[in-house]
Amino acid sequence: MLYKLLLTLNATSWMFVIYVVKAQWHPIDVPAWLVGVAILLITVVLSIFSICMAKRLGNDSLFGCSECILADSDFLPTYLGYFFISLSVSDRVTMLFVYGMIFIFVFITQSNYFNPIYLLFGYHYYKVTTNEGTRVFLIVKGKVIRNSNQVEFEQLKRINDSAYLAIKEEQ
Repeated sequence: MLYKLLLTLNATSWMFVIYVVKAQWHPIDVPAWLVGVAILLITVVLSIFSICMAKRLGNDSLFGCSECILADSDFLPTYLGYFFISLSVSDRVTMLFVYGMIFIFVFITQSNYFNPIYLLFGYHYYKVTTNEGTRVFLIVKGKVIRNSNQVEFEQLKRINDSAYLAIKEEQ
């Protein structure tokens, strides 16, 4: 459950980063842009931490699938929505309330673990239909998978029943 909370925080933290920059919020005597950069760095560090913590999740494997669709760009509308909400909210109380609602919805649905920072780390997102007809969400580091025959993973980490992270174990 703590890991899912961390993934949800990573997936939604951009709302807070954008709001802080827009509102030029600076609780201490430093420039607002510096506070924005600091919060952005915290988001990056939490993303790295979540990848490291994934090694403690349960193991699973996947061999072959009937369909593998690259989903890197599927979440762009969601993030644009987060940005527009953050830019349109006028005060902190409203922002905290709206962020809290979105955080809860993302946590409960457990389906939106997309984190754009992972793209910078070389990860890609896939919607996969297994040979048995089960639809799963894969987060995989490396080159883009071009066909379903390339879907073979012995070392998947189970985030939940429909989302997995491929972690390369250190030799």
